[in-house]
Amino acid sequence: MKSHNSPSKGRQAQARKRAPARRKANDRIVKPRSPRYSSLTPREKATRERALNLLSDLRRGEGSYRGLLRKYQLDTRTAHTYLGRNLLGGAVGKRVRATKADKLVRELMFPTSFGDLPVRTHSSRDATKLSDFYHDRDNLLRGKLSADAFEAKWRGVRVARQELFADASAILEMANAGELKLENLYASTGGAR
Repeated sequence: MKSHNSPSKGRQAQARKRAPARRKANDRIVKPRSPRYSSLTPREKATRERALNLLSDLRRGEGSYRGLLRKYQLDTRTAHTYLGRNLLGGAVGKRVRATKADKLVRELMFPTSFGDLPVRTHSSRDATKLSDFYHDRDNLLRGKLSADAFEAKWRGVRVARQELFADASAILEMANAGELKLENLYASTGGAR
């Protein structure tokens, strides 16, 4: 005899089918991943760059999360869409903070003996190291850093398994020839895949 209190097997199966598909066995909700970099439109790439800048400033403590959202003209949903699990906290009473490093794709300029070439990296630490290099190279070109000090710091240093071009005399010659026109650390490689 069938009990009226227990649901039938058919109804149990239907209830299981209606359960959210994004739950793991331990009942944790799996967050969706950030959109693939190669599928983004130019406008979405620009928004993503602003989100990456927000993440970088948040790591350095250059403002509160809310203040940085205003600075980069982003809302929380957009920031979480592009940064995802690299933003921690944010629950009631907890401030939002950034992870120490990330593996998000960045298009950067890489210094070579032929000039600065666009390259992609998946490491925020590589991006930081390249940023420091370009800052020091700018100081070298402005005469604020000696060639010896520049070469001592950067000769033999590798970023993304490639050695940085740190020959001060060649860099100065390239700058005089107008070959070093780096307006932005981030590349605009466009459709290159």
